[in-house]
Amino acid sequence: MATNVTRRDAISLGLGGTVAACGLSLAGCGSSSDGSGTDSAEKSSYKVAMVISGPKNDGGWGQGHYESLTKAIESHPNWEMLEPKENTASADAASAAQSYVDQDVDLIIAAGNEFVSAWGDVVAEAADSNPNVHFLMTNTDPATDLADYETLEKVETVQVNLKQTGALAGVVAGLMTNAGQIGFIGGMRLPTTLTKYAAYLAAAQKVNPQVEGHYNFDAGFTDASFGTNITNQWIASNNVDVMWGDASAVDNGARQALEEAGVDTHFDIAQPIDSVGPDNPSVITSTVTDWMFGQAMDEVEAGSFGNGAVIEANMDNGGVYLGSYSDKVSQEVQDKIAKYTEQIKADTFLSDDDVDAIKSTL
Repeated sequence: MATNVTRRDAISLGLGGTVAACGLSLAGCGSSSDGSGTDSAEKSSYKVAMVISGPKNDGGWGQGHYESLTKAIESHPNWEMLEPKENTASADAASAAQSYVDQDVDLIIAAGNEFVSAWGDVVAEAADSNPNVHFLMTNTDPATDLADYETLEKVETVQVNLKQTGALAGVVAGLMTNAGQIGFIGGMRLPTTLTKYAAYLAAAQKVNPQVEGHYNFDAGFTDASFGTNITNQWIASNNVDVMWGDASAVDNGARQALEEAGVDTHFDIAQPIDSVGPDNPSVITSTVTDWMFGQAMDEVEAGSFGNGAVIEANMDNGGVYLGSYSDKVSQEVQDKIAKYTEQIKADTFLSDDDVDAIKSTL
């Protein structure tokens, strides 16, 4: 690694498209051996496992990854999902990955790039000793995060189209705010978080030019009370009535403040899982991320996985979408959102310049 970064450190995402799985070389694109002379394409069963920094049912980052993998398993009956290693500290990341390598797990997933620096040696050694083991790292840019890896032959990453995600949330916020005041909480001042917020505000102002945005990029990811306090302050001082967040547990605190202010007038847009329901009465819809694990599994089976390829989760492949709506979103508003959603998908709603113009002010 050129720098020791995590998902919560300042990294740069935003590769525009999916890199071809085999690059310009055919090396590594064919079948591989498991050490016993068995061609991986001839295997009848596969194993996948995941390492997560928090719990798998955290209502946010970890759960989003776990649900994405569960969904992929449902459509891949020849794959077995091992129990994920939850609450994994950075110091334990290498041993967690190695334990799966020792079991010849076909696909090992890092839920976020916080484990990338610790996995370099594991990946390099596995390339020689366990060549049927593959590694997939989400929210990871191979050009920067994997710059010091000895080999990317059995490595791929997943990135999310952040402009689409932010624009979807912004359209909903712009149409649902009555006060013209919307808020956003980020765990840290990450390039990914800035892009999300910039697209969010740009989209909201596109459908409602009177909208003003309020943000905080220093919330951390674990203190729900911070989310409650900052949202209460914004409600009292600016009449903020719609929130979207990128701060895991802190987002739950923001929802609590919205509920106290009145769920018929104060709304939350959840992410990255579909959170509409009686347990979250302020949530009106969700920006959902599917981490495209099924595509990675297909590539492993086909023998085409690797060489540092990037899988992009976007609206075209179902990696980014809006979840269900609460009954607080009228059919008229839903119809408008549907129209704007098609424009976002076609990349005709917001330009990169629209997003960059807001990002330059942050």
